[in-house]
Amino acid sequence: MTVFNPRPGQFDVVNYKRGKMGVSAVPGSGKTQTLSFLAAKLITSEEFFEDQEILIVTLVNSAVDNFTSRVAGFLKEFGLIPGIGYRVRTLHGLSYDIVREHPDLIGLDNHFSIADERISHEILSKSVHYWLRANKEFMKSYSSPNIAPEKKQRDWDEMILALCTSFIKQAKDFQISIHDLSMRLMNDPQEDILLNLGVDIYADYERALSTRGLVDFEDLIRFAYQILINNPDYLGRLRMRWPVILEDEAQDSSLIQEKLLRLLCGETGNWVRVGDPNQAIYETFTTADPQLLRDFISQPEVVRSDLNYSGRSTKSIIDLANYLIQWSKESHPLPEIRGSLDEPFIRPTMKDDPQRNPLDQPDQIHFSPKPYKPDEEVKEIAKSLEKWLPLNPDSTVAVLVPRNERGTELVEELERRKIPFIEHLKSTKPTRDAAKNLADILLFFVKPSSVSCLTGAVEAVLVARKFLPQYKNDCNVVHKWIKKSIRPEALFQDGPFLLQENQELQLDQQFLGGYLFALEEIARWQGSVALPIDQIIMTIAMDLFTEPYDLALAHKLAVVLKSASSLNPDWELPDSHNELESIAKNRFRMLGFSEDDLGFDPDQHKGQVIVSTIHKAKGLEWDRVYLMSVNNYDFPSCQENDSFISEKWFIRDQINLEAEAIARLKAVYTDDEISFHQPEGVATSNARVSYCAERLRLLYVGITRARKQLVITWNTGRRGDCVEALPLREIRQWWEGQHAHS
Repeated sequence: MTVFNPRPGQFDVVNYKRGKMGVSAVPGSGKTQTLSFLAAKLITSEEFFEDQEILIVTLVNSAVDNFTSRVAGFLKEFGLIPGIGYRVRTLHGLSYDIVREHPDLIGLDNHFSIADERISHEILSKSVHYWLRANKEFMKSYSSPNIAPEKKQRDWDEMILALCTSFIKQAKDFQISIHDLSMRLMNDPQEDILLNLGVDIYADYERALSTRGLVDFEDLIRFAYQILINNPDYLGRLRMRWPVILEDEAQDSSLIQEKLLRLLCGETGNWVRVGDPNQAIYETFTTADPQLLRDFISQPEVVRSDLNYSGRSTKSIIDLANYLIQWSKESHPLPEIRGSLDEPFIRPTMKDDPQRNPLDQPDQIHFSPKPYKPDEEVKEIAKSLEKWLPLNPDSTVAVLVPRNERGTELVEELERRKIPFIEHLKSTKPTRDAAKNLADILLFFVKPSSVSCLTGAVEAVLVARKFLPQYKNDCNVVHKWIKKSIRPEALFQDGPFLLQENQELQLDQQFLGGYLFALEEIARWQGSVALPIDQIIMTIAMDLFTEPYDLALAHKLAVVLKSASSLNPDWELPDSHNELESIAKNRFRMLGFSEDDLGFDPDQHKGQVIVSTIHKAKGLEWDRVYLMSVNNYDFPSCQENDSFISEKWFIRDQINLEAEAIARLKAVYTDDEISFHQPEGVATSNARVSYCAERLRLLYVGITRARKQLVITWNTGRRGDCVEALPLREIRQWWEGQHAHS
């Protein structure tokens, strides 16, 4: 065993032989390396036949590549040919393999296709749009007093879309069919409007998928399970093919995912599940459930092992993370949250370990010296980076944010200061900029009589042509004059003459030439509005952009809009504008615009600032980490003044409609009449507790991304009423007490 010297905990795992094992792995414990070595070791043993494979199941595609390369490396060390004797798959990839082999067993055509995130989003958006307009009483019944629902129509659309997305995913995870739900409604004398909403959209969504010959990602797993349940011979062949299952990131497994792997394993099969319930940060309104792993580990027939040694961080950072676990277990004011973080505590590696912890630097842990306003926090972090980067060109650094919007704000400041950065958000700044420019131009075509829309379109052209911000003052002067003196149609006819002859404006001649050219282009582009949306976009883009990268982005945007409009034949120009605006505001990830599935290596970006959400930073590490916005809005603890992002201000009584709908669905699944008829608001309160527990774990994940240096800040929020998050206050006060005299 010269290629891998296991430390305590790892030794137990790599010496696994047979049966069921549950492994709790702390951050930085080397679980990927350990599982990969175990896979290679099992392959070289004489326990299995030549046509058998070790099945490794993980969460994302980048982890598939990581496992594949590591197992191959170990096999080479053992003198074997890599690529033989093992299979690495995501759960969805594994399910696809099973369904593709026998689609006929569940009534699928051999040529079925998969609806990706974008297609599912577009189908559901259309269904929600029509449902809300046909059920206006629904919005009225849940609207806050004195708020007309039609004034917040877009907010309603987005909220109900999120609700229905979660509802359908959960229904499929529970394997609850439309028929099951419809029968439940028929047998209930009291009409349940939330369940009716879910059933209507679920049925519409399934019809749309069926019409197009599509299945979604949730279908793949439940279909794979159904195929194996109904075909014992096929199941037997797969059990023979995969005698051992190694599962990574098991804390993020859902009920149907666990059932599928349990079925493949069988009662007496071999199954190693590795995960960290303390890093379960995808639970809220997803199908992931970390309790499933906890329950598995606690079963008497399961051998438990802890990977609790970690060489990632300094002792001080480890101490801080461990105290967060201890405080949450023993002292959190809400008893229901005290089990959110649990042992094992992180232990530094031993002196003879090949991965020693970095030299301890207690003075490199910093907390906010004062409350910041949101914009002040952004500027302070940018200023700190401006000083730190030149002194540490060979180190890695990340700013981790709880929400994409905060990351976008920081990126703007970094760009203004010319600080090199890499975005690890839903979309990148170039994508958002291209989408915003095109959206602003389209908006004028949607509202050609609006002066503000016209000036916005002109500014978009000037930004793309690099006339702004250099001539921002000239632009402001012109637009102020236009809004007072001229109509849009008159500006195209007489504007050039008036602008050139108006001595009072005192415009720079180069700017004036660029402005007039922008007007000419907008007038010409306006003639393309009768074309299909993708052709409109490319007509504008070919004139607007000169850089190949911008043109490539515009082409991708055109393809996305064409796909959306083909799925929604009644879409008009305003709908396409709204789609572009959503991209520009970072509301959702653009498929094909992200490297999420290709893996991300922080060590390839030394000397650059990585801006990422904490969620997307999971599994990564940096020398220096900034955690932003750790206040009681982004990290609530169910205290008196906390507020919750899922409770919309335009909904009466702070009701969380998504939580209430999912609670009804779970009551149907469990056949729990009491839960089904529980008073309104109970599910909202329960959702608060679950959300607070998840945000506590999210803070733990953020802290454990840091190797050597950690900076944690918080802000007072948009309205100035946010305070320091309770868990941050507790660990800060503990830390200051520990180092009061140092």
